[in-house]
Amino acid sequence: MIVGQRILVLEDEPLIAMDLEDLLTSKGFSVAGPFSTSTAALESLDKAPLQAALLDIYLFNGTSFDVARELRRRGIRFAFMTGLVAPDVVPADLAGSPIILKPYNEKELLAFVAT
Repeated sequence: MIVGQRILVLEDEPLIAMDLEDLLTSKGFSVAGPFSTSTAALESLDKAPLQAALLDIYLFNGTSFDVARELRRRGIRFAFMTGLVAPDVVPADLAGSPIILKPYNEKELLAFVAT
């Protein structure tokens, strides 16, 4: 892992967002966000390069699917984070995207961002 690599965090639950930020920064990553809306996350994409992104699927104001589509268009790795396990939780055009189940496993999450 290279110190300072930026990871975008899109999570609308404040405690989870703070926990993710603390975990990532303690391992030497820089956090873009955490953001609680897709709009804020999308607006941040041109500010600095990203290594990867962690996206809560269901936000208070919608979903993170538009952010995922833009990240994919830009070639930035992302993983969805959700507590829901259902075959149709991700739309067809985003099928096959990595999913990290909540409550997340710290080793699994860190393995994804460090890859």
